[in-house]
Amino acid sequence: MTCEGCQRPTGGRLPPGWKRMREAAYCPRCLHERYIARTVAMPVVEPMGATWEELRAVLIEGWQQVTAAANWMVTELYSRDVRRGPEAKMPPMPRVYLYPEARRLFPGLAPLTVASLEHTTQALYRATRYHVIWTHERSLSTYRYPVPLPVHNQSWKATLIDERPVVRVRLADRWWDLRLKGGPRYHRQLAAYRQLMAGTAVAGELSLYRRRAHEGPLLARPNGNQRATYAVACKMVAWLPRGIPDRGDRAGSVLRVQTSPDELLVAVDAQDGIWRYHGDHLPRWSAEYRKARQHFAEDAKGEPGRSVTFADRRMAVALKYQRRMQSAVREAAANLIGHAKRRRCARLRYDDSVRAFCPDFPFAALREWLRQQCDGSGIAFEYVTTSPARSLEDSLASGG
Repeated sequence: MTCEGCQRPTGGRLPPGWKRMREAAYCPRCLHERYIARTVAMPVVEPMGATWEELRAVLIEGWQQVTAAANWMVTELYSRDVRRGPEAKMPPMPRVYLYPEARRLFPGLAPLTVASLEHTTQALYRATRYHVIWTHERSLSTYRYPVPLPVHNQSWKATLIDERPVVRVRLADRWWDLRLKGGPRYHRQLAAYRQLMAGTAVAGELSLYRRRAHEGPLLARPNGNQRATYAVACKMVAWLPRGIPDRGDRAGSVLRVQTSPDELLVAVDAQDGIWRYHGDHLPRWSAEYRKARQHFAEDAKGEPGRSVTFADRRMAVALKYQRRMQSAVREAAANLIGHAKRRRCARLRYDDSVRAFCPDFPFAALREWLRQQCDGSGIAFEYVTTSPARSLEDSLASGG
């Protein structure tokens, strides 16, 4: 077998980092050049041809078994691993194959689910085993209920019924049709969903997980507490094909972007003027949230045994602020990427060392979201940091 792009031979088995996409195999470099991995998360509106009670029973049983299996796997990996001795370097991890035992201990899980769970659990354990076994800086990982229920890409299919997204997924011993939420709010997810249906994107693993509900159908907590409610969401991994934008005579242009003390983002390139995104509402939102947190803290001091409704109000304010910041991150990134596309820039050089405009703003989340959006738009993303003593104009004029 050879790589579909560079024709490099695999040498037998598929090497680490390579991936099989349909009938072709790709090395890491060619895979990165042709595809981009994205998750498509959409809430479940209703099960079609079944009731919510039937679906809840299946999901709760699946979440319980997946959580128990994950904790059992990580414990077995630790117990069968090496222990620190007089060696100067940590020995490599011995090969551990837990699939046969997991199948006997958790017969309610599908074989592909067990295989996927073992793969992800071992990957997480290998990433942290040095700090757990050798330096003892971390404790062994534990999984809390509910661990998302993974479904192999061969056990689900994206469909449309009456122009509404309906994912067909196999749970337990039957197939379920789950209608997902659509509409203009999910236009980005629907675009990737249609690519999965058309076959231009390659489907990966699907996961059904639980999240706190603020809209849509509710899923009561297993302990019977009806006050806290949860919704079911569906997360699909998709390998989307990369687009190659037409930049014309500006194929080598660079858009220099930097945060500023007076506005959130300032951008400039060699041929155009300065573009600004002010975001004057962000400091106001942060000030309102800081004031609310301070008032809640002062109110809680006088009466430690506050009622549950007091905690609910505080949680509602925190969730509202988190959703606001998440929306602000995506709105600012969309405006900046749209400007870069209109200017047909090939590279975006980003610097967020100045954070005086809104210190509480999630600049790290904005940076990572910009990186993802640039990756999907075919724009090279470069993160640089400048000295705080340099002025904004000098930094932009020198190229960051």
